[in-house]
Amino acid sequence: MGKLTVFGFLHEQWTELPISTADVSDQSLVVVGTNVGLGNEAAVHLAQLKPKSLLITSRDEVKCELTKADVETRSGMTGIESWPLELSSFDSVRSFMDNFEAKGYTANALIANAGISTMQYAKTPDGYETTFQVNYLSTALLSILMLPHLIKTGTPERASRLVIVSSEVHYIANRLKGADKWSSIIETINDEAYCTSRQVSLTSFSAGIITCSSVMMNRYPLSKLLEVMFIRELSSRLPTPTLVAVSAVNPGLCHSRLSREVDSNPIFKFAVSIYKGLLGRTTEMGSRTLVHAAIEPGERERHGHYLSCCEVAEESDYTLSAEGREVSNRLWHETLKILGDIDPRVNTIVSEHLTQDIA
Repeated sequence: MGKLTVFGFLHEQWTELPISTADVSDQSLVVVGTNVGLGNEAAVHLAQLKPKSLLITSRDEVKCELTKADVETRSGMTGIESWPLELSSFDSVRSFMDNFEAKGYTANALIANAGISTMQYAKTPDGYETTFQVNYLSTALLSILMLPHLIKTGTPERASRLVIVSSEVHYIANRLKGADKWSSIIETINDEAYCTSRQVSLTSFSAGIITCSSVMMNRYPLSKLLEVMFIRELSSRLPTPTLVAVSAVNPGLCHSRLSREVDSNPIFKFAVSIYKGLLGRTTEMGSRTLVHAAIEPGERERHGHYLSCCEVAEESDYTLSAEGREVSNRLWHETLKILGDIDPRVNTIVSEHLTQDIA
């Protein structure tokens, strides 16, 4: 079963990852969250390979224009499309997909990269805790709404790809014990009392990962665990052989902007800077994992799996446990109920393209 160990963590952090060179000249690629960090570097890698088309997203129009210019300059590719997409808003996700469909775009791969890590409890205008909505619910909504377009471009010889960026910190998400007995998993993990509870009260260093007394610090690992569960549930309901290979990838600890909210706290900022300085990969190195899953051959062997260092790796013990599987299944159904109410296309897509129960 999957565990995060100090040796394993260090080994992965210091592993040189391959640079993808697959032919994407006939591929239409979409990368979410590209203005900084992993998404930006992944977009540059893909653009250097000169795909048929490349659509990138940032949170607003200004960032879109700046990012488009940056990626085109660094890659030498012209004609990149850059659209706004704000994952803290379901309406933004729906508008993005409305535009995508109205313009007749296609997609051979979607890299769902955008994510946040927050220190304070706050709700989006849609009523969900921000990390939970951005990293999980909106990512799930975008993935399902994009599914028919990915299925359309997949072939028996080459499946299209859905890549969700997860993390090795899903191994240390520790707030779902007993969730199989909760009346509603999503309502519980969205509740402020649950998010800010101090049941985990000790500061510890575990397998190279710092965990802090504020349980809000667990929101990011929890969201990454939920993404791994989502990929497992989605993959189990796609036909075999699948026309869409789905996977959750771990880019490793990188020198990205993910921890920028932590920087507002001088103590945390100092600790994180030392931690990343000693152990962090460059963001460019971490982005290679995203690109590899999106374009390299072997996609059906990776289908439904958690990937690390560009290879299939075991998920956390909890994910693989009987309780974890039950929670994962319930979470899937609760998620579909919420997303189906947000956008009716979700129910149609699930009905037309997915089996309703795990065989």
